Amino acid sequence: MKRLLLIPDGMADWKDERLNATPLEYAETPNMDFIAKEGACGMVKTVPDGFEPGSDIANLTILGVDVRKYYTGRGPIEALAKGLKAKMAFRCNLVYVENGIMADYSGHRIGDTEARKVINELNRQLSNEWLRFYAGRSYRNLLLLDKEFGQVRTTPPHDITGKAIEGYMPEDGELAEVLRDLMEKSLEVIPAVTEKANMIWPWSGGKMPSFPDFSKKWGVKAVMISEVDLLQGIGRGLGMEVIEVEGITGYVDTNYKGLAKAAIRALKGNDFVVLHTEGIDEVSHEGDLEKKIEAIELYDEKIVGYILDRLDIEETKIMLLPDHPTPVKLKTHVAEPVPFAVTCKKDDVKKFSEKACRKGMHGFVDGLRLMDIFFC
Repeated sequence: MKRLLLIPDGMADWKDERLNATPLEYAETPNMDFIAKEGACGMVKTVPDGFEPGSDIANLTILGVDVRKYYTGRGPIEALAKGLKAKMAFRCNLVYVENGIMADYSGHRIGDTEARKVINELNRQLSNEWLRFYAGRSYRNLLLLDKEFGQVRTTPPHDITGKAIEGYMPEDGELAEVLRDLMEKSLEVIPAVTEKANMIWPWSGGKMPSFPDFSKKWGVKAVMISEVDLLQGIGRGLGMEVIEVEGITGYVDTNYKGLAKAAIRALKGNDFVVLHTEGIDEVSHEGDLEKKIEAIELYDEKIVGYILDRLDIEETKIMLLPDHPTPVKLKTHVAEPVPFAVTCKKDDVKKFSEKACRKGMHGFVDGLRLMDIFFC
């Protein structure tokens, strides 16, 4: 039996008064509803108690990795995606700060080419023998430190849109001072290269992790397909093959067809495929309700519909779930359960939504049990 895991990042949400429904409930999603009708549903806790509701925590939990044992930070996972190693690695956003306020955590969606120019200039002026920046995709970049430091407290920039940054700068010890100094200096370096971003924002740093091997545990050939370094890093760390797709943006203008086709091709020669997409989460962070509804419907048509038209679900088991909710009202993640559906056994649920899946036969599930359900 082949297995396909579909993860539309940030799709779950809260009920909106204007809709009298969540965006997922309101959207037209015949293909995701088909998976719910042909399978069994439930709600799953993807963020363990005591952890921030990041995509790193949620997706590791979905894949059966106990983050209490193995998690060290987002930055190190993204470094894995690029084959980089250092004593410590941080995600390093290119952001736009205006009058001390976090105006845009994504540097106005700075393009890859322009972002690389910024990273090159940051390295020219600020790097040294143990500190270096590395380009990623768009605003998502890396800062690597090949020197031992203690822990530091940082804040995800997408959590503080519209807020004064001073209360959220790095704190605790020598490393906090190093990061603050870099951030202040970047305010002088970046504007000479671009008008879209004007500051770096390092966060979620840590030491390089050592994850369990997913393929060995489950006895499968496993593949990860994603638009973002974070999931690609998780895939590499778990011993999966990582497949790159051309034309991906991590936004709603991405190459959906290419992603869906890559998943179908991967299933021909492998047993387990993860297809993670980012666009719905991005428009959720923007707080755009209409665009989130459109993004959900686009995902349903261009990813789920395309795949269902070309797969035999009698031979391919499908699991569908967002990694975490990203309420449009908050513009950031929350640590609340998400709906899931898995084809195999059937229950009475007819629609894939937060409300409907609560009535599914699986009930409420701990995220670390999802793969046990999928591989049963």
